[in-house]
Order: sequence, then structure tokens, then C-alpha cells
Amino acid sequence: MSDWSYVSYASYPDWLMNSSAQVGLILAAGGTGSRFGSGTPKQFLTYEGRPLYLHALSRFSGFADRVVVVVPANHLERVEAEARDLASPEIRVVSGGATRQCSVERGLQALPPEIRYVLVHDAARPFVSRELIAAVAEGMRRFDACIPVLPVRDTVKEIADGAVVRTIPREQLGLAQTPQGFLASLLRRAIDRARGDEVQGTDEASLVERLGVAVHVVEGDPENVKITWSQDLPELTP
Repeated sequence: MSDWSYVSYASYPDWLMNSSAQVGLILAAGGTGSRFGSGTPKQFLTYEGRPLYLHALSRFSGFADRVVVVVPANHLERVEAEARDLASPEIRVVSGGATRQCSVERGLQALPPEIRYVLVHDAARPFVSRELIAAVAEGMRRFDACIPVLPVRDTVKEIADGAVVRTIPREQLGLAQTPQGFLASLLRRAIDRARGDEVQGTDEASLVERLGVAVHVVEGDPENVKITWSQDLPELTP
């Protein structure tokens, strides 16, 4: 048994129906997809007639008052056209930076100042459930910072120079997913601090943790997979 526990929510948060909540979504679609092995970044490959990033974006309908999609500069026009097809004037498309952290910062800068909370989601996680989004949204409202986490089921070894150094207790480990939700001012402060310290975090939560702020967790979803390798979703087409 783990000595940490998940925060659990079962229903759609009523507060999201209140327009004064002002939730923003940053869809991180700025990666090159180099590990995927395709000439086209994976988030723009097609699955069941739509690019992956649109699959991810559609799952957030009703959860955000403003949406910013961060993409490579050479995909701006394409995504702007596809976003118009969604008939949503609340979607902005901006070019990403050299790193994910820089791209998310640009997404934050594109959100209006009245946005109080922000969800950050990987465009390469197209199958996120609305139940998981609702759980993270409620967690960020209650605790200012919340992420979904999966338990580690395999034994974890620390390796150095080709040999096992130690076995790490898996009961205290978790695998972070997105969406990750934060008080917008908190995430801005975390990114500002990381930039000043010349630190690159592997996710947004790691930057918030550096401020000494507790990041609460909800149980992740095994089906909320991140498409990283071509074998993760063989049905993808250019």
C-alpha cells in the first residue's frame, strides 16, 4: 500500500458553470516529435479523420473560457484555419519556443489577465477523459495546484555504470500525466523563478514544486496515454 493517497472527485465541478471562474487552457502542441520518427510532428498526424491535437482539444469543450494552442511557427496558419472551423472565437494560436517551458510561458502570455486558473495539456494525449479533466479542475480550485498521477506498478531500480545502485520503493512514486491545473498567478511565478534560475522543468508541476508549494494529486487514467513512439498508435497517418 502507498503511504500517500489521491484526492478523489466523482462529478463535474459545479463552479465551472460559473463564467466568473475564468479558466484558461494551454494546449502544448509545439513539439517536433523527433522520437516519433515521422517528418510531420506527431500532434498533426491524423487519427480517425482528425489531427491528434484536435482530438485532445475537443475533450476540453466546456472546461475553459479561453484556449491557447501553442504550435511550431510553420504550423500557425494551418492551425488558425482549423481553429476557425471549430467556430470558437476564444481560441488563440501562438508559436512555441525552443523548449516546452518556453512554449507554455508564451501560452500564459497569450491568456487575458482575468484568467484565474489555467489547465496545461499535452496535445499528444488525445484520449484524456472528461472525468479526469473535471477531477484536475476541481483539485486546482481547492488546492491551487493539482495533477493526475498513475501508480508505479513495476519495481524501480537506480542504475549507474551499468549496475544497480539501489531499489527505490515504488509505493512513494507516481507517473505524472496532463492536464495539470494551477492558479494562473502561481504558474506565472513558478515560470518566472525558473527562468531567473536558468532551470528547465520536465513539467509545470516541477516548477511549482520549486516554490515550496504543495502540488496535490488525483488518480490518473491508464488510457490517457502520451503518443511518443509510432507503435503507440499505428493507425496514425500524415
